[in-house]
Amino acid sequence: MPTGLRFIRAKRLQSIRLGWLLCACLLALPQARAVDVLNLFSEAPTLERARVLVNAGKYEEAIDYTQAAQELDPWVTDWEILKAESLFALGQYEKAYVSLDAYVKERSYEIRPRLLLRQAALYTGRSLEAERQKDALGYLVNERSRRYAYDPENVVAIGHIALLFDVEPKLVLENFFRRAQEFSSKPVSAFLGTGNLALSKDDFKLASKAFQEGLLEYPDHVELLYGLACAYEEGDRSQLINYAQQALAINPRHAATLVLLAEHFLAAESFEAAEQNLDAALQTNPRHPDALALKATLAYLRNDSESGDTLRAAALSSWPGNPGVDYRIGKQLSRKYRFSDGASHQRIALGLDETFNPARIQLAQDLLRLGRNEEAWPLADAVHEADPYNISAYNLVTLRDRLQDFETIESERFLIRMSKEEAPVYGQRALRVLEDAHARLTQRYGLELPQKTTVEIYPNPADFETRTFGVPGNPGFLGVCFGPVFTINSPSTRAANWEAVLFHEFCHTITLHLTNNRMPRWLSEGISVYEEQEANPAWGQRMSASYRNRILSGQMQPISSMSSAFLQAEDGEDIQFAYYQSYLVIEYIAQNFGLEPLRHLLVALGEGVSINDGLEQHLAPLAELDEGFAAFARQQASELASDYRFDSASGPLGAVLNLASPQKNYSDSLDQARQALEAENWNEAIELLSELVETAGYLPGQENAHWPLAQAYRGIGYAEQERTTLEDMLRHEANRLPPVTRLLELAKESGDPRETFKWSNAWLAINPMAETPWRALLDASRSLDHPPRSIEAVSALLALKTPDRPSLHFQMAKLTQESDPEGAKRHVLQALADAPRFAEAYELLRNLQLQIAQAEGPDPLEALDLNNDFVN
Repeated sequence: MPTGLRFIRAKRLQSIRLGWLLCACLLALPQARAVDVLNLFSEAPTLERARVLVNAGKYEEAIDYTQAAQELDPWVTDWEILKAESLFALGQYEKAYVSLDAYVKERSYEIRPRLLLRQAALYTGRSLEAERQKDALGYLVNERSRRYAYDPENVVAIGHIALLFDVEPKLVLENFFRRAQEFSSKPVSAFLGTGNLALSKDDFKLASKAFQEGLLEYPDHVELLYGLACAYEEGDRSQLINYAQQALAINPRHAATLVLLAEHFLAAESFEAAEQNLDAALQTNPRHPDALALKATLAYLRNDSESGDTLRAAALSSWPGNPGVDYRIGKQLSRKYRFSDGASHQRIALGLDETFNPARIQLAQDLLRLGRNEEAWPLADAVHEADPYNISAYNLVTLRDRLQDFETIESERFLIRMSKEEAPVYGQRALRVLEDAHARLTQRYGLELPQKTTVEIYPNPADFETRTFGVPGNPGFLGVCFGPVFTINSPSTRAANWEAVLFHEFCHTITLHLTNNRMPRWLSEGISVYEEQEANPAWGQRMSASYRNRILSGQMQPISSMSSAFLQAEDGEDIQFAYYQSYLVIEYIAQNFGLEPLRHLLVALGEGVSINDGLEQHLAPLAELDEGFAAFARQQASELASDYRFDSASGPLGAVLNLASPQKNYSDSLDQARQALEAENWNEAIELLSELVETAGYLPGQENAHWPLAQAYRGIGYAEQERTTLEDMLRHEANRLPPVTRLLELAKESGDPRETFKWSNAWLAINPMAETPWRALLDASRSLDHPPRSIEAVSALLALKTPDRPSLHFQMAKLTQESDPEGAKRHVLQALADAPRFAEAYELLRNLQLQIAQAEGPDPLEALDLNNDFVN
């Protein structure tokens, strides 16, 4: 038969066969579904059409489509792959297993369906079968590897198989996932493999890059968009929301994205929004383990243990040995600072799979935050040894090695770990600040802590970030408290008042203990900032021009949703405003209800009452609180520089505003004063700035008029006015170093030891690693006859390794010769070792030797022993 006729006959046979298959499919379906399938097959089935259906979340249609297409051409593996993926998406794990098992039995050499069969075996409780399929995959790769080397999809599959057998992840990345991307037809699975592998190792930068590269090839692929959203889970949450919303716009039923958004809302204390997203995911897949695990977490956070246990059991119903369920529950509980509960769930997860690295590294972090370091480090070591690519494990192991060089200092109630270089400089000062904070705050909140509080001070910000967040790359935090443990950045790394930071973080220890770690972030932060200001009015935060504008323009969160203030922050200014809003809530509560109801609220939270229920029980109805707080915040904002407006409009718009507004333009007035200051027109600058200070009051930040006014007074030589202005600044802000250094300079010039003592201490509260304030403190302490502070200053200067060490050792010897002659002798010997011709040191040494000898001589004779025989 001629070739052309054979081709025509084959096409006719194919059409007849397709027609009969369609009839059989249609008879087996409800009428509506039959119409859908008939519409789908208005032309020959294509893989592209099937992929579009899966990507759009039309899983039922995709299943029907691929089943019919398989009858037409059973040798196309992707029909089975797409069908199985759709069955998985609907939670039909048993159907997926049966279909994949039948397919693999007929085509035993196919590795991609077998990979899915192993997954289906796990999700149907067939753990032994899953292990058997893993062994079969290993056999196929070892015996028939060349068969798969020329298909990029199979190359990616081999990469996943290699990971099952614990092959080095970087080898998998280079030799399989990236190699697959070098084919002319780059499969989406190659980008997903790279991105998901990076996510599993906490390599968010690589993950983001991989998913973005994939989106260049597959712009609307939901799994890529979801993966990219996940890459921002520990970073910019606005980007997470952006990509998650893009994914749901294409596939509103994508369960993984809905679960991701639920986690986001959970972090924001928006439990209802989280539940709505979880319910949406469960409508598509009622057995989705991650969605059910998060539902269980919500129940536990609401202190409904019975419902939580039921939901947890449901999450494990399809795969009883799934360690991911308790890992996810525990991780979310830990994010709510419930580290003990979180650690318990990680232990359960490891009981199901002791090699499950995500649970091991999370448990290590939980234990570190609970101060149980000896239990934590072996877990981090185990993960790092098993998986050198795991970034969190690598960071923790590296941190542990650095911590071994730290020095530990203790007091009755605190244990501080800090670098050996910084500990002798300000370690004792830090203990003093903490003990004072303990005395004040335990009395105010009526409790005693059951254990010492551990404080870790990090001179390397990356180490602080690793210890605090698991990975570096979270700048901007001065300190973070976990309860019995808190960490801060060393004052050498930040221009802040580190004594205020210590007080602030220890206040978290108090409130977290009082609530059993069951309190929203805004409440804890608000109380800490409030207590800062109560202890020292120059600590904490205060109203600024920026905050005023935000409040008056309606950017405040109501009390009922204050947690969103932190989660929705997009930059450092937003974070600072979140702190200020939280503080303002506590100020509002204190002024209108008093502190006693606030203490009762904290106790109620510890007993399991939700924050909004607690607010209503102990303060007032939420609607009333929201309304009252909004009015209070607007009043506070309106009172700041009420005669002025803050804008930078120029040209015609600026002219219109100047004419229309009864308020003066503060920015214009300040700019005019600065120009006069720059031109050294001191009197003009003083006149303009004095008016701003008198009428607008104190403004922090770039709108501050006090600092340029002090500079103008200095320029004209008005020392007393300059001093008064600088002191006014420091009554409002104790973290500004330039006015402190100038006041210390003025105090030394006037020879006033009390002022020198005061401002040297103020400098040290900002930067204790500077030499100048310690020298000033030493001089002032000697003038005021204050030996303890003199000794502290000399010790600090010796630790700073200043060039006058012989003199310092000599001074230390003189200061301690009465209280510790042996120690004084060591210091004078060190002075002589460094300066052999130090005559005064020789004299002091002789006096010390005589003093020590007299102390070591025989006891004075108190009575005669008449029992001795004096006769020869």
